[in-house]
Amino acid sequence: MTRRLLLSLEYLLPFAAVALILWAAIGWVLKQAHDSAVHAAYAVGNNLARSLAQYEDSSVRAIDLSLRLLRDQWLRDRASFGVALARHEENLQKERVIQLAVVDDKGDLLYSKMPVSGAPNFADRDYFRLQRAAGRDQLYVSSPVYGRVTQQWAIQFSRPILAGDGRFAGLIVMALPPPALEDVYKDIDLGPQGVITLARNDGEILARTGPIGDARRVSLADTIALRPGAGQSGDFRALGRVDGVERFFSYRKLQSYPLTVIVGQEADAVLAPYYQQRSLLVTGGVLATLLLMALGAVLASRARDRQRFLAERERLALDLHDGCIQSIYAIGLGLENCRRFLDKDPARAAHLLAEAGAGLNLVIQDLRSFISGIPRAPQTQEQFVQEIRRAMPAAGAGGPAFSFDIDREAVRALTPEQAMHVQRIAQEAVSNVMRHAAARNARLTLALRERRVSLDVTDDGGGIPSDAQAHIGLGLHNIQARARKLGGHARVTSTPERGTHIQVEFPQAR
Repeated sequence: MTRRLLLSLEYLLPFAAVALILWAAIGWVLKQAHDSAVHAAYAVGNNLARSLAQYEDSSVRAIDLSLRLLRDQWLRDRASFGVALARHEENLQKERVIQLAVVDDKGDLLYSKMPVSGAPNFADRDYFRLQRAAGRDQLYVSSPVYGRVTQQWAIQFSRPILAGDGRFAGLIVMALPPPALEDVYKDIDLGPQGVITLARNDGEILARTGPIGDARRVSLADTIALRPGAGQSGDFRALGRVDGVERFFSYRKLQSYPLTVIVGQEADAVLAPYYQQRSLLVTGGVLATLLLMALGAVLASRARDRQRFLAERERLALDLHDGCIQSIYAIGLGLENCRRFLDKDPARAAHLLAEAGAGLNLVIQDLRSFISGIPRAPQTQEQFVQEIRRAMPAAGAGGPAFSFDIDREAVRALTPEQAMHVQRIAQEAVSNVMRHAAARNARLTLALRERRVSLDVTDDGGGIPSDAQAHIGLGLHNIQARARKLGGHARVTSTPERGTHIQVEFPQAR
């Protein structure tokens, strides 16, 4: 399972890396698109806020200039004040002035452009109290108030009337309806939730696109645009104080008066193209990722199938070569030895012939097991030792003189599967010595050392030529393959004319 997992990861990781790069690119593109949309919105907002601030500055300056001139006319000649007012009304048509009044230092009405019933007093109005307390000549722009004479909501622009000694002697006030300040905003399309606001620097809203009713109860004093130390212009993103809609805001302060124009563009409207692009890119990214993962999974599956095929082919090769073929080769050696003993030692020849017959029965069992796919029953420890001994040539039968030393503790430490692999390795190693080594003596040792099992086969033959060591034969290849299956390793050490040492070492399983 671990090898299959590693193989799957080997194929999936490159595709995962490509998918990661793909998503990084998508993220970068989306960030650029988002930043571009925000930058464009702020650019539009800044340009609009600057233009509106210049317009409002000009409009307020015209109102303020009229207040100054009319105040001078009042102080100079009250009898001709109405004529002077009519001239100024022509100049202020776009401001839509609805009322102009003069009150004395107690708040009593001295003059009204509109007809008045009774004797209204304005001493309780905030703009009157502020002008009386200020003690200096200044323009004050009130928040929208409901007029006692006009009977409608209006913004009051007022200037104090000062006596010769600088004492407060009353004020002159001009009333404009809030929509008059909003007329210029009507042709500006900022989307269904876009908003333009004119606010005093203390946070009072003077005019706003859309209904002004709720805005009268909201202060913008602590917004970024109106905080102490705020710059002449700037941008920020926030929830609208009046309606809670998230917007990108740009603001610009009037040059000559304590007023600020704030332009707000709905965040969802500004980012709508970005959201559309994000949906397309994310959808494409998901599909591309799924395609990459599917392709990686297909390749990994094919690699696993190939690995299973190679593993099965290796198993078949090991079973056929190390089991049946080597057993048949050992039987052939036994029969060859039997022929040598027929005349001089018939009893020994009969014994060798019987062993050959027993060996053939084992080969038949191996072939049946191989064909049916049903493994042979596990050998006993004694059977294992006997199979190892049977692989070695009989004394006096020609070939090298074999000795062996099998540690019974090592045999007991082997599982049935390990015992099968060790037996096949021993048979192959012995067969190699007998066929290729041209040795006089050989030795097989099986030992248990510090919880590791070691199988050593040595000979004093001619060794493996140096030019052949890089191209090992099938037998040595199978030994190495079985060593890997045991979780260990095989090492072949060969010195020309001094012999070969084959060592297989693997950890104890039990």
